[in-house]
Amino acid sequence: MTDSASKPSKKRDPLLGAAVLKLSLRLTNENEQPAYRFVYEGVLRDFGLSEAQVDAYIEANREHVLKVMRGKERGEA
Repeated sequence: MTDSASKPSKKRDPLLGAAVLKLSLRLTNENEQPAYRFVYEGVLRDFGLSEAQVDAYIEANREHVLKVMRGKERGEA
């Protein structure tokens, strides 16, 4: 067993991931593209989330989401 296999993986926050995707595409005006809806709706479906949940998460955690987008934080709460 290697060292990396024995380390516990950090659990990802699906709401944070969906929020980063939505906000980054919105800020680059890519959210109007048909491919955006396809990818974004797939993310929501795969994570079992609603758009309302993602919007509420962005509203409550906007600064954190922006920091993650800039690479200053890696999703640790």
